[in-house]
Amino acid sequence: MTTLEKVLRRTIIAGLFAFPFICLIVADQLFFPYITGKNFAFRIIVELITALWLSLALVSPAYRPKRSWILGAFSLFVLIIAIADAQGVNPFKSFWSNYERMDGWVTLIHLLLLLVVASSVMRAEQLWRRFWLVTLVVSAFVSLYGFLQIAGDLSLGQGGSAGLMARIDATFGNSIYLAIYMLFNIFIAAWLWVVEGRDGWDTTERWLAPIAIVASLIVVALSLAPATVFGALLFSLVLVAGVWALMLAERKYFFALVIAFDTIALFFTGTRGTMLGLIGGALLALIIYSFTPSASKRMRRWSVGSIVAVLVLGGGLWFARDTSFVHSVGFLDRLASISTTDTTIASRFTNMSIAWRGVQERPILGWGQENYAIVFDKYYDPRMYADEPWFDRVHDIVFDWWIAGGTLGLLSYLAIFAAALLALWRKASGFTDAEKSVLTGLLAGYFAHNLTVFDNITSYILFAFVLAYIVYRATAATEARPLCERRFLPSSALPLTAVVGVVLFAGAAWYVNGNALLANLTLISALSSQGNPSQNLALFERSIAYRTFGMQEAREQLSQMASQIASVSGVDASTKQQFFQTAVSEMQRQETMSPLDARFPLFLGIVQDAYGDYADGLASLQKAHELSPDKQSILFQIGITQQALGNSALALASFKQAYELAPAYIDARLMYAAQAIAMGNDALADQLLAPVIPTGQAADARIAAAYASRGEYGKIATIWKAHVQADPTDIQGYFTLAAAYVGAKDPTDAIAALQAVEAVSPSVKTQADSLIQQIQNGTAKVQ
Repeated sequence: MTTLEKVLRRTIIAGLFAFPFICLIVADQLFFPYITGKNFAFRIIVELITALWLSLALVSPAYRPKRSWILGAFSLFVLIIAIADAQGVNPFKSFWSNYERMDGWVTLIHLLLLLVVASSVMRAEQLWRRFWLVTLVVSAFVSLYGFLQIAGDLSLGQGGSAGLMARIDATFGNSIYLAIYMLFNIFIAAWLWVVEGRDGWDTTERWLAPIAIVASLIVVALSLAPATVFGALLFSLVLVAGVWALMLAERKYFFALVIAFDTIALFFTGTRGTMLGLIGGALLALIIYSFTPSASKRMRRWSVGSIVAVLVLGGGLWFARDTSFVHSVGFLDRLASISTTDTTIASRFTNMSIAWRGVQERPILGWGQENYAIVFDKYYDPRMYADEPWFDRVHDIVFDWWIAGGTLGLLSYLAIFAAALLALWRKASGFTDAEKSVLTGLLAGYFAHNLTVFDNITSYILFAFVLAYIVYRATAATEARPLCERRFLPSSALPLTAVVGVVLFAGAAWYVNGNALLANLTLISALSSQGNPSQNLALFERSIAYRTFGMQEAREQLSQMASQIASVSGVDASTKQQFFQTAVSEMQRQETMSPLDARFPLFLGIVQDAYGDYADGLASLQKAHELSPDKQSILFQIGITQQALGNSALALASFKQAYELAPAYIDARLMYAAQAIAMGNDALADQLLAPVIPTGQAADARIAAAYASRGEYGKIATIWKAHVQADPTDIQGYFTLAAAYVGAKDPTDAIAALQAVEAVSPSVKTQADSLIQQIQNGTAKVQ
């Protein structure tokens, strides 16, 4: 092996060993900091190692991939999805995705390249052993990061309060993403415990773990506030000392520590599907192993005992689901709340029914990646009014790939799991029965997790490395030959191929990431720059001008800022007009790029309404309504626009349609009732409000404004009186009730309402007494 070959190989291995640290990256200077930083790093490293690998593979067959069903299945999957994306409804977005997800076909091809390079270069068990060690050390670091979030020493990325009710997210910004990361590492630690638990540590490994912790600290410190770096340093030093002490003993103690830390962290994410996936995958591994020839009677008893224990604990949790203890621990409360009536679970099933209609429309190759939002809008179920208005994932891996790639895409995805299981369980696989069982449990747990959510870059990376390791072990056991053994170039050509590889890397890295990264930085500057709207506009235009996959988000952010600026008095008319014209033209271009997406004409209509262009706004909103006929939020905006145009009857018809789609939707009921009041249709208004007055839900500013415009303060008083009876703690409700009584010329009841609020909240006594005095001297006015 020449010096240059050693350098190239070691650089590739160093790049592979960098992947466990990607999960720690939080790029606060980027738009979607928890997503984009990790994904840009992933893509750039893959491009680097692939270019260097190609320079080696061209001159030496030893670096070429071995014949493997897993590689074949993954390649077929990537090919079918490429065809599906090309014939889909928005090929550009399918290929490139956006900043929020950074998924798409470009991520799939990078994953395939990672799988090929890792399985072709890491052809020694010792290398893999050290790689998994680094991975587990980083996971322990992440667990401790999460524990500090529980303690309140580090903030939660997705918001919320610390304590036992917290849903930790560490450096992931999303509890779901952290959960599947922990599931992988728990099974990896269990698997290594099975095969290496009684082995000792070599000198390199004793140094590798502390170095990994220090490296983790450095990566995290770059994104931590200075005040928290000291605390992170202290807990990292403690972790270094603990790991070092464990490394003086058997490996099993280290693996046990990782399993304990990561399991606790997983449960404190509160991600129910992953918790059940972990439990189910672990039980499956035990059951499978108990039926293998190498299993002892003791292991079979352990399997039966574990199943019984899970049933007993599950039953106990169910019977204790209403106790204060269960409600005081976040993950227990979430587990105990699992039922078909749970709103999150119900929305998952509703999403699946929407997706099924999309599958029926395009069953063979689907809609292309990143296009479920179009299906969701087209077949929107009005019962989902309480959920977020825009779903871009089904939150079920089967339907997500069924929508993205059709039946062919789904089958090719499932074929990857089938190929992995085949490689594990064939007679000449090279795996022990225990390894087969644990890895099967891992694949099952991962798949179960994805039945309720979706992948992210960290789960993709771990899945790719697990597959690469299976490929390595299986091909080594069967002594599989390279796919191509022909020597294309002599060894003397390695310097030339290395130069070509470096040039290839530079070109690919810039093409895939350069403009996208610059556009992202410009977009965040446009959003964060204050005091100069003209500068904000110029930055938006510059970000969009890069013409990258972030254009959609830049245009949406531009339209939202334009809508806000329309009502800001401190911005001159010329700047407002520039914002309006730019936002309208860019949203129209976005419509052209994705003509089936209801989101863009809706955003366009809102901007046009904000600047008084109601006629064009109505046309845009009606187009959005055609694309998503059952979405209430679009009908609301149409009704508001009709009001502005003076078309009261048409406004009432829009609100009525929204209400009839889902009568349980309180906002739809109130907007319909408010319009009826404004039109003097008291019979209809009374009919709509009668069921919600006793519950206090009719106490809404829109209802009050509608009655106030007619001088019907007695109606307001009746509604707000019922409201404070239903919710005696609503302080503002008493003041509104008092104001209504003043408007209705009823000073006695107005004073009584203010005296009542003083009893409920003595802190407002001064304010209430001042109003009482105004009422008594006749100077009180209805605001």
